[in-house]
Amino acid sequence: MLDSRKKLILYAVVHNYILTAEPVSSRRLVEQYQLGVSPATVRNELAELEEMGYLWQPHTSAGRIPTDRGYRYYVDSLMGSEGLSPVEKRSIHLFYTQLSKEMEDLMRETSQLLSQLTNYVAVVFGPALRKSSLKHLDLISLCPHSILMVLITDTGCVAKRVLEMDRSINQRKLSRVERVLNRKLADLNLYEISRKRKEFADLLPQQSGLVQGIIHKILDSLMQEEKERIYLGGTANILRQPEFESLGRIQNLLKTLEQGYILLQLLGEALEAYPPSLSSLPALPRSAGGRANRGRWVSKVIVRIGSENEAVEMQDYSLVATGYHAGGQTLGTLGILGPTRMNYPRAISAVECIAQNLSRILESLHA
Repeated sequence: MLDSRKKLILYAVVHNYILTAEPVSSRRLVEQYQLGVSPATVRNELAELEEMGYLWQPHTSAGRIPTDRGYRYYVDSLMGSEGLSPVEKRSIHLFYTQLSKEMEDLMRETSQLLSQLTNYVAVVFGPALRKSSLKHLDLISLCPHSILMVLITDTGCVAKRVLEMDRSINQRKLSRVERVLNRKLADLNLYEISRKRKEFADLLPQQSGLVQGIIHKILDSLMQEEKERIYLGGTANILRQPEFESLGRIQNLLKTLEQGYILLQLLGEALEAYPPSLSSLPALPRSAGGRANRGRWVSKVIVRIGSENEAVEMQDYSLVATGYHAGGQTLGTLGILGPTRMNYPRAISAVECIAQNLSRILESLHA
């Protein structure tokens, strides 16, 4: 347990290092913060905090730098802190009211906005089609043996596939199949469609082969979209951070971003309303657990700092993330990736505010 003076000094060190990226000395703390104690007392406290694992000293004559444990204590002390101004929050709300409701645009613009607000890399996982229900199916004859199939889900995802048929079919028959399938497949998900596929084929015995082929392509399309699509914003931002002046660290970062499965594995299903796999993960007290918010489930904000990330590739970075929701389920996740020397109050507020606004827009698509 830290006494009040140690807490104040640790908080000041972390805050100052986040701003300057330079080791923090006792003299700087006394000059810039009203600690009410002498430089000698501050030096003793810094030494004790270092022994306790909250700080470390690059070399003897240097000041101190926070460790991952120091950052964790700082983050857990941010209860009730607001990193965004009321004006910024209103601007975010206005931004989403004017944004296109097309899913691709929503995801792309969300990643760009999040990166602009934080100056870190923004990562947005778009909704997976496997979590969606079919809303509408279009079948369009391109030529006698080719059909364009367009799937639209309840979350706004669109998948297009060209079906090559072994015999020709005119648009009139195709339209009849389209009407029947729309009536029977509407609001069904991947697993429900798969379970009832033979039943659907029996609806049109004379077109059984065609219906079976279309059902197969629908299932194939949904299965190919099994993993959430990844949208990145502001990749260049993190390269401006002093921590990434090393060519080796830049290469590791770019490799991590290219291998999106690492990020997917890190989050995966972790940000559902009650994440059993993360039940022991430290998180902000103000964001604990899935809570009801005007009828929607809201995931807690997850903050993983450096060595808290199990993936070796992620241990130079911090990740701040949460889920976004609609229709009573978590559709995807969004977050930011940056150095452990991150402006956590702003990062947490930005992630939380954007997730709430994105959820509100997606909820309107379910109405």
